[in-house]
Amino acid sequence: CIDAVNKVKRLKLANCVNITGAGLEPLRGSLIIEQIDLSLVGEHQSPKLYPEPSISCNHVLPILDTIIASEGGCALRHLQFPLVWLQEPSTDSEFHQFLQRYNQMWANREEISCLECNQNLPYLSGNEWIDTNTLRPDYATQYNTCYGCFKHYCYECTVVDGEGKLDCCHSCKRDCCVDCTKMHVCRSCEIMNCHNCYEVECHICSETICSECIEEGNDCCKCEDCNAVFCSSCNVMAEARTCGQCNYRCCNYC
Repeated sequence: CIDAVNKVKRLKLANCVNITGAGLEPLRGSLIIEQIDLSLVGEHQSPKLYPEPSISCNHVLPILDTIIASEGGCALRHLQFPLVWLQEPSTDSEFHQFLQRYNQMWANREEISCLECNQNLPYLSGNEWIDTNTLRPDYATQYNTCYGCFKHYCYECTVVDGEGKLDCCHSCKRDCCVDCTKMHVCRSCEIMNCHNCYEVECHICSETICSECIEEGNDCCKCEDCNAVFCSSCNVMAEARTCGQCNYRCCNYC
């Protein structure tokens, strides 16, 4: 026994796709745990899992409740949930009720300000630390908190080159500050992603392209002969061609 309730400060369940969550029982009532990542994927990995994992709200939420309701005050600073819990949001669900209790836990703490500009946080999404709007794509996402260091920033503060002090990665769905992770804009979709979330570069200009653009063919092309990838701009130069009958793609170099 590792005495988890008194020793574990960070819990990340990467690749534990077969768990139900019942094994988190040793964390019941923890006063020291600071981060619980239930996404079941590693850092800089997409939260999409197939087949869907079996982790259950019925097992996990009662344990989380004992942590956030601790009389002495808990140390919890960051929560991330499995994508499967977010796909059919409902204000009547027990998960949604937990999100409201988690926000209340933050409301009971002392005021927190952006470390860069001193703006009181959070100030977006109805002053919630975690989004409870079921109509938004950010539902159940924690705001203004770096996944890596837990520091709090607003989304308006920038560093010298104009990069945001804190940004959300579109691929791994995590907020990261510039000190922990560099962000880059995908050359094809122009959406922000962690540098380490990019797996490929354009064969011609070496600009990064996100995996979602490659999978969906968003103005970019992956040659099925040589596997070279071309961004939306260089796609024209490569004269990539797609078969009208079978959708087979091939670049001009092949």
